[in-house]
Amino acid sequence: MRENTPPHRPDFDDGDDELLEEIELDGEQPLDEDDNEMEEVTLEQLEARLGIHDDDEEVDEEELRDRERIAAIKDEAQFTFRYHKAPVFACSLHPTHNWAVTGSEDDRAYVWDVSTGELLYEIKDHKDTVTEAHFSHDGAYLATGDLSGELFVFKVSEQRDERPILTKVWEYSMSDMSWLFWHRGAHVLIAGSDSGEVFVWRIPSGDCKILAGQGSRCESGELSGDGKKLFAVYLNGSVKLWDLKSCQVLIEVNEAHPMGFGEITHAVVACERESPFYICAEGSGKILFCTNNGPVSTVQSEHGIECIAFAPSSAELKLFACGSLDGQISVWDYTKYTLRTICESPVPNDGVLRIKWLNDNTILAATSQGNLNAFDARTGALKFTLTGHYYHIYEFAHKPQDNLLLSVSEDNTAKVFKVPVLGD
Repeated sequence: MRENTPPHRPDFDDGDDELLEEIELDGEQPLDEDDNEMEEVTLEQLEARLGIHDDDEEVDEEELRDRERIAAIKDEAQFTFRYHKAPVFACSLHPTHNWAVTGSEDDRAYVWDVSTGELLYEIKDHKDTVTEAHFSHDGAYLATGDLSGELFVFKVSEQRDERPILTKVWEYSMSDMSWLFWHRGAHVLIAGSDSGEVFVWRIPSGDCKILAGQGSRCESGELSGDGKKLFAVYLNGSVKLWDLKSCQVLIEVNEAHPMGFGEITHAVVACERESPFYICAEGSGKILFCTNNGPVSTVQSEHGIECIAFAPSSAELKLFACGSLDGQISVWDYTKYTLRTICESPVPNDGVLRIKWLNDNTILAATSQGNLNAFDARTGALKFTLTGHYYHIYEFAHKPQDNLLLSVSEDNTAKVFKVPVLGD
């Protein structure tokens, strides 16, 4: 782990047609597997790691309240994975097998069985915090990336005993990485950098295209619904829609535009799956709406924005949700650019760090106090809460066909939950 590990969450008070073609690979040789014993971590050990002291004279009121909060948490997870020795930032579920991958500040990524907890593979190639770990859409490849920009891709194949064989087929060193994900329908890997460039690789050949930067961090990026464009935002306030085939900018909204942003410290983007409609939201609450023809409107949320997500395209109502660090989720009708619903956290100041839609009407929020809260987007009512983590949940993955949820946290653990059966 280097010193540029991402700051832990603060207190929350104040295609190129060629690129998109399928690639088949033959003849890989498996890497040797190195067994590792699971480290059992007690609450007392966790408190010691996090600087919570037993000496009552040294414990202030806030720490005492935190200890009481932790002691009262009911762990509803089916299984807790405890191999990591530092906060866990990344996770992904294999689309067809019971395999998970998690990545951590301990510079390790682990592949393990979500039904048994058995460690299946340890990735030791990284020398910095592993912030990204993703199976490809078909599960044929696994990509991991760390903060320093070291990327590795492994071919995933299965032994007769249903254990995976991972064979490293590609690696790359880029400048410091800000984000990484797979294309939804091809073996194409896309990554944003602190210097502003966006890299697009075909895997496993490594054929690369670069979407030019301007020296400003590419803070967030997402594929368009048709998979042929990338919508991205940069810390200088620029918002761009890129054509992945030509590497040309189709639209750009900068600080000189009447609807543009100035310099920003945090921003996120989202793309509607069935129509050319794009949203960029920055930390102070301004939301920009765009189409392929450019920006069409802006609104100002009363709350800061940490994360956003569109409802599934199958939903009757055309909605998107924004999560804020004060614990609220605002649900908007994007056909009218109006606020529809507010979902209130059941715990005060429980900041929302990640949101995803579980179905047409259900939003799941991962929070700063380790809760997973599900809300009805139509009414704002709380449907259920899953508990077990002590501190910030940095990421989660949902596998609808198995009703499984995988979450990773500041508390050094990954947990597997069974999602309650959802109605409408």
